[in-house]
Amino acid sequence: MKKGNYIKYAYGHRCCHVDAVHAASPKADRFTDEIVAGIMERTGCAGIIGTVSRTIADLNRPPNQDNDEAVWEYREVIGQFLYNMGLLAPDSCKLARPYLHVGIHGMRDQIHGPLCIEIGTIYGRTCSLRVKKWFGETLKDKVRQALPEVRVIFDKHWVGNPSLAAHRWGEGRHYPGYGKNYNAFQVEIARTLREHHREDIICIFADVVAEFSGMFSRR
Repeated sequence: MKKGNYIKYAYGHRCCHVDAVHAASPKADRFTDEIVAGIMERTGCAGIIGTVSRTIADLNRPPNQDNDEAVWEYREVIGQFLYNMGLLAPDSCKLARPYLHVGIHGMRDQIHGPLCIEIGTIYGRTCSLRVKKWFGETLKDKVRQALPEVRVIFDKHWVGNPSLAAHRWGEGRHYPGYGKNYNAFQVEIARTLREHHREDIICIFADVVAEFSGMFSRR
């Protein structure tokens, strides 16, 4: 993995990246770095792991006086992923075909119970309706096969931070966004699942990434 000042990252060969922006202590989302590394290893997709604590610079927020340098390093690496994979339209910063961004986060068991995954899309702002429907159906099917007692819910408690939508729609003149083909999901995984069912979680999301590449990324 390459190392920046606030993140470490690796390039991939799929139209997707996974990240764990809250992997560093204190206040870390425990085991999210291992989950992201596992998905990357199984699929060959790109990935980012935060190396700075959210108490110092939160990468899952719009840039402000506390996190400005860190957020821009994070955003620039995402841009490098898209450029190096040749995914941007000619003479444009917009994506020419669908792209998937899966942000792996951790929530307490007390939010929805110990066997739950919540997907945040800011009520559909971070992704297309088609990809949201596909993602939900595919994820639920994979979960049903591997961990049938686990619930998958959308946009209830952790709906996603506005900074996630900025990759799609932009945020002021300095960050125009990559357009309607950018599809981002904030995935909140209960502590029990992250700690005791980590390999199953890795396999589930690796399968989702692989199927996205096959379904949406044909030239």
